[in-house]
Amino acid sequence: MSRRLIKSMPSGSFLMLLLFIAILVSALAVSYSAHWNRQLLNELYGELSVRDKAQAEWGRLILEQSTWTAHNRIEALASEQLKMHIPDPAAVRMVRP
Repeated sequence: MSRRLIKSMPSGSFLMLLLFIAILVSALAVSYSAHWNRQLLNELYGELSVRDKAQAEWGRLILEQSTWTAHNRIEALASEQLKMHIPDPAAVRMVRP
């Protein structure tokens, strides 16, 4: 039956039908590609947001670390809690290896 249909159609009509199907498939592929691109772009923006939050947290942690390890803070803790003090220069002895 399909051979009769193809034979009964003019020679250009089959080519037109084939081109129409190719255009339809191409349009669906473009639509799918655009949708996929939007999904990936949204995922990228989400990951960039996570990265920015992690960088901000890292900066805060670096600042906190520098605060906790400041020399004057360590010296104050040593003198207050451990009752340590800097010796007089006369009490210091140099030891040679």
